[in-house]
Amino acid sequence: NAFVPASTLSARRAKSTKGHAMAGFFASLFHKKADASVSNPDEGAFVESPADDSRTASSQEEHLPTRIALCSPADGAAKSLEEVADDVFSTKVLGDGFAVTPSNGLIVAPVSGTISTIANARHAVGITMENGIEALVHIGIDTVQLKGGPFTLLVQPGQKVNAGEPIDEVNLAAVHAAGKLTDVIVVFTNADDIDAIDITAHGAVLAGGPVGTLIAR
Repeated sequence: NAFVPASTLSARRAKSTKGHAMAGFFASLFHKKADASVSNPDEGAFVESPADDSRTASSQEEHLPTRIALCSPADGAAKSLEEVADDVFSTKVLGDGFAVTPSNGLIVAPVSGTISTIANARHAVGITMENGIEALVHIGIDTVQLKGGPFTLLVQPGQKVNAGEPIDEVNLAAVHAAGKLTDVIVVFTNADDIDAIDITAHGAVLAGGPVGTLIAR
């Protein structure tokens, strides 16, 4: 089963009806979320400064699309979502993104942001960027069934991370022994906030190395 992170920001609760339905459907899969005692729920969200003349002059610039560099979550071989052997990801039901077949078990953040959700089985981590877009890093196919055994979390809810910083470790041999695939999948769940995702990496990639660009609205 695929894990989908739930937002902790009030702005995310105001998303489309489709977004609400998806969040509700997967709510039982969520384990930990950043709370106010760990991280200010509004921290990192866009905060308007007091009104002044400069805001009017720069309004057009503020609404230009933002380009965000994406990093590989692991050493290995990059692949498209369409190549992932799970319909939930390959049909992009949860959002667009990419995947990497890992050559070792160190998993790093593909973007900078705040750890917003962690799966109960420790096989998936949600990272919310400053612009509110959430990246889901999902390790393996159907690895929720392994109940966290092969995984060692390296982060906590509410923790800020930089792209390329370790977030999880997985025992690939244990995952293979259980008959599961090890693909590390990165999807961005806020489709309404994204103009495009351009993945330029093909074949061999390094953890923290460039794989493409996300263009946010």
